Amino acid sequence: MRFTFKQLRYFDAALRHGSIARAADEMNISQSSITAAIDMIEATLGTRLFRRTPAKGIMPTETGRTVGERIAAFLEQCQSFDSSLAVPGADPTGTLRLACYAPTAPFVLPLLLKQVSSLYPAIRIDLKEGDMSVIADLLQRGVVEMALTYRRYLRPSQPFVPFFRARPFALLPESSPLAARASLSLEDLADQPMIMLDLPATQNYFRQLFSSQGLKPQVVHSTKSSSVLRGLVAANLGYSLLNIVGRADRDPDSGYVVRPLTGDLEAPEYGLAYARGAETTPVVKAVLRICQNPATRKQFEGLTLSVSPNPSLNVL
Repeated sequence: MRFTFKQLRYFDAALRHGSIARAADEMNISQSSITAAIDMIEATLGTRLFRRTPAKGIMPTETGRTVGERIAAFLEQCQSFDSSLAVPGADPTGTLRLACYAPTAPFVLPLLLKQVSSLYPAIRIDLKEGDMSVIADLLQRGVVEMALTYRRYLRPSQPFVPFFRARPFALLPESSPLAARASLSLEDLADQPMIMLDLPATQNYFRQLFSSQGLKPQVVHSTKSSSVLRGLVAANLGYSLLNIVGRADRDPDSGYVVRPLTGDLEAPEYGLAYARGAETTPVVKAVLRICQNPATRKQFEGLTLSVSPNPSLNVL
């Protein structure tokens, strides 16, 4: 073979990211190494594979796309071959490329990765975060093997292990008159100033909750950060809606309170999606075993908030 395995991996990363800088970050090497690999492959094949555009990254030529598809297929075969050599019964060893929907990462990831680290210490996690559209794209392009996200934003055929249904709840400044209530309806909130989590698909979901009941939220601020969102609520700038409740959300000194919502509201299913065919590799198979274990899924129950039959139990 005229190219080294590393050069092919560098080329593949550059093609997937459309950026030499981002490819270098993923490979944890210098940008010059990515550029040198591309130059080497182009020189050997005698044709231009990428168009370099200042401030816009790189774009593959038609030939570059064809070469990239063949390189990606070759690398996938190499990964499958490497996995097939694993000694039967031995602990899986290797890297799991895992993505996670960013707002849920602080709450879900520690619970899962603690299990993985305890049972399979030789598995290394290469973690990526993003909004739900980014997560779906990473899975589709094979950049990651697994992703922690909501099912409703994936293709119907996407393999998925459900963890729980995440019913939406309200975050209110502790000084809000509504904070004294055990639970709330969207009608209670519709006229109040709202802070919106402004991420693709997420904002549409929250707006649809209101529109399904003939209501419209009064959005006064928006942010792409769930941490900033919590800070704005604590500063008495408005209320917000989320689907995952963390330990800090129940802290009496947080400056805000969480309250369950009444009514017939869509509770999206959260869990682990994985690339079709990836379940044959030892690393992915091991993580799937953890996630399919009822005891593992049970530990995620504390991340949801629902209306209790006894209203007094809703006051946290």
